[in-house]
Amino acid sequence: MEEESDIGPGRRGVRSSDPMAGERRTPSRPLRARRLCKVILFVPEGCAEGLRQFARELRDRQCREPGFETPKWRVIGPTTELMVNPEARTRCAVRDTGADGAGRFQWSVTVLGQSHPVAAGHTAELARARSLAAVAFRAYVADWRELLEGRDER
Repeated sequence: MEEESDIGPGRRGVRSSDPMAGERRTPSRPLRARRLCKVILFVPEGCAEGLRQFARELRDRQCREPGFETPKWRVIGPTTELMVNPEARTRCAVRDTGADGAGRFQWSVTVLGQSHPVAAGHTAELARARSLAAVAFRAYVADWRELLEGRDER
């Protein structure tokens, strides 16, 4: 008896009850690195294909939606904006110091538990401060994910 099964976004395989039927292909990246988790459900046979299709749609939507991985700036006070990535335990902040010139908007990228920011700076324009902070923030999170993927592959 053979049954179709999903083995990753855009991939399909065949799972057989015969242990000698061959091995399933494994995805190139670990589930955790792709922000996926395995769920086993016991459902009536007539519902199984609908649930598989729903799972494929959720994975496809996750890959397509740019906002899914892109944190948004949030105003947390009259002079401060914050962007957070809970998974990487990282935050990015821009603060209006009220000073004149290049020191007006201070920005920083900080990791929970570390006393010093991993990146920081200041500029005269809010848009520039947001941009610089966001670039540093995304670079740190990307490096963090790459390190995590390397650890999961071992």
